Amino acid sequence: MIISPNVAFLAALYFLQGLPYGLQSHFLPLYFRTHGMALSSISLLKLLLTPWMLKALWAPLVDKYGTKRKWLLYSMVGLALSCLMGSCTSPEYMPSLVFILFQFNFLTATQDIAVDGIAIQILTTTELAGGNIAQVVGYKIGSIFSGGLLTWLSEYLSWTSLFICLSFIYITAFLFVYKMEKPDSSEEKEVNIASNKGEDNFRDEGSKRDAGGHYSCDNNRDSWILQHIKQIINTEGTWWIAVFVLLYKLGEQGSLSMTPLFLVDHKMAASSVGFWTGVIGQVISIAGSIMGGWLVSIFRFTPFEVLKFFCQLRLVPLTIQLIVAIFLTDSDYSSISLLYAISVGSMFLMLLGSGAITTATFTMMMYCSQHADPSVQASHYTFIATLEVLGKLTFSVFTGLLTEILEYSLMFLLLVLLSGILIPVLLKCPKVLLEMSSIRQSRNKNH
Repeated sequence: MIISPNVAFLAALYFLQGLPYGLQSHFLPLYFRTHGMALSSISLLKLLLTPWMLKALWAPLVDKYGTKRKWLLYSMVGLALSCLMGSCTSPEYMPSLVFILFQFNFLTATQDIAVDGIAIQILTTTELAGGNIAQVVGYKIGSIFSGGLLTWLSEYLSWTSLFICLSFIYITAFLFVYKMEKPDSSEEKEVNIASNKGEDNFRDEGSKRDAGGHYSCDNNRDSWILQHIKQIINTEGTWWIAVFVLLYKLGEQGSLSMTPLFLVDHKMAASSVGFWTGVIGQVISIAGSIMGGWLVSIFRFTPFEVLKFFCQLRLVPLTIQLIVAIFLTDSDYSSISLLYAISVGSMFLMLLGSGAITTATFTMMMYCSQHADPSVQASHYTFIATLEVLGKLTFSVFTGLLTEILEYSLMFLLLVLLSGILIPVLLKCPKVLLEMSSIRQSRNKNH
């Protein structure tokens, strides 16, 4: 399989997108803990990720003003400067560090809007699966790079040196994007979605373009931001994909969060749990993401077909984990090792399917956003992506409390039920999101 220039370009950008996540989820907590910071204070640093939850609020500005490439370049300059500021700040002086990290998150969230907007603009229908492999895998590798490599380097380099290295990465990325030619988006896509569907599906009658190429209402009934929101929510398939992304990870995310804790609580060594569910698990998840993209791009399965198969398959490891939770308490010592192996094995199967589901879901999300008017596409995708994050994080906040109330066996039963509920929702997928199959088949016949 030949990787297109568009996909390679996006892989590099999504690698950069993964750096902040690894920095704040892995490197900083370990760094601060080894330097004596309280666990409660480390947890409160998660509040600095708030811009990621709120980025849909300023996504319309990224759509309306300037180009996505300019927003990308400006954010990279800001991130390089933030890292230089971080290198000049002592990690013991929290007020300034909190300000820098919040600024860092605001800039990376803005960069994410721009990168997603570029992806929607430049990817053709047949490149969507490859583009989303680049998105998921590039992001995970960036996270591993910043979380793992920086943690290892912290044994040899000072805080100042580490942040100077990060600044150098963003400066290099700026020069790379600035020097390269504009990604190929001039070639007519397999389907010019917005045109084919009719622009009046996305805006009120009597609207017209302004000097900047954006739509406004002649009768001035609505401000541009209200008109922007209407165009987003009235795009075909939006309401269904919004409900789907809110629900599709609930059972899986709960199980992936609680299974390692379940194993530790049942006397499996924390180092072993971390290695098998963390390091090896991440590799399997990346393999699943690649597999999901290949099933769509090479083996010609539609994203819907991939989702339907793996969402049903996901019920198997969840049920196995439920059985392990029921029997592990009453088992004698000789059978515990076998149950450990079964539990870890079921988690591997779930991670493999999880990677495929994530790639297929993001492919469908991007395809849905391509149906939106070009002037709101970045905002549309940001809206859906924010709901996807909210669905995962909101429930994960309560999994610990629910497990304390229900105990592990009933909690895993609840997770099976939550994953099962998704199947009827999936079967209600609107026709507009099933069109990739007919598009691909017609393209194959033409060739």
